[in-house]
Amino acid sequence: MSRACAITLLTLCGALLAACGEKPQTINQSHRKADAQAYQGAPDDPFVAKGWTAGDKTSWDNQIRQRNQYQNEYNRVQ
Repeated sequence: MSRACAITLLTLCGALLAACGEKPQTINQSHRKADAQAYQGAPDDPFVAKGWTAGDKTSWDNQIRQRNQYQNEYNRVQ
């Protein structure tokens, strides 16, 4: 009975230690936080749309409006 208890205890300890080894799930170490305005952008952002200049709120609004029109069911060609 004590051998089964010891095996169970070791298995439980192993499972608990495995849970402590989780790594951070960020893209890289310098991943920017979302505490800046969205239209401010980042100079090294690889997902910048064409026609948008970082820091220009009007340009940002126009770009979002254009992207939303591609999702509008009434504007799609059938």
